[in-house]
Amino acid sequence: MVGVEKWQAAGNAYLLVRAEDLPGPVGPRQAELLCDRRRGLGADGILVLERSSVATTRLTIINPDGSRSEACGNGTRMVARFIARGPGEVTVETDAGVLPATVHADGSVTVQMASARLDGPQYAPNAEPFPFPHRFVSVGNPHVTIEVDDVDAFPLAVEGPALEHHPWLPQRANVEVWRRLSPDSIEMRVWERGVGETDACGSGACAVAVAAVLDAAGSGTVEVRSPGGALRIAVGKDRSIAMSGPADRVATIELSDHLVSQVWP
Repeated sequence: MVGVEKWQAAGNAYLLVRAEDLPGPVGPRQAELLCDRRRGLGADGILVLERSSVATTRLTIINPDGSRSEACGNGTRMVARFIARGPGEVTVETDAGVLPATVHADGSVTVQMASARLDGPQYAPNAEPFPFPHRFVSVGNPHVTIEVDDVDAFPLAVEGPALEHHPWLPQRANVEVWRRLSPDSIEMRVWERGVGETDACGSGACAVAVAAVLDAAGSGTVEVRSPGGALRIAVGKDRSIAMSGPADRVATIELSDHLVSQVWP
């Protein structure tokens, strides 16, 4: 039997699996089929858990196209709640480092994300012009944040793929468009690297919060609203990031033998 749990957090849906329960590795074929909303289970990605020597668990984040993501804020909250099985403290090892998480009595989770960087190997400006004023923010994975007057009117379906693959971004990037609603409230839409437009992105909310806070007081807490829900992001003067929000299990699923034979032929 191959069992999978489906979780959602602020509108992001992920499949959560233990590597030891799978009949084989999760590559592009497996990710595409499992995340497909018609042929598979439907998800924005797959969270694969393994044993860790430095944390409560090791998390590998796989996008629907089979590529890996260094960080996933919403996914990390899901994993923390799955592992803790109740209020408590856990640590999650990711490609962005070991992230401490607190699961609260109401089921919400606070994760201390990787501190933000505004430069580095994920960002390589060159002579080719970039089409929009922006701020680059890395929270382990790369983000291009673009402040706009109207989030809904921005042609994200057109500009998102082009910006994800722009020559300034050698590892590709997530793209967020955002607007300040008040001093402590922001709305955003996101084009996720390797996924497309999604209803939410935890690391994207962190990146947008960093961009907004740096342009204002330099530190503070903001609510970031996306179509899927809202997250509270606290940004320190040292660009530390604490992200708080919900994470809920949707279903526990046993994969049919037919689907398993298609996914792992």
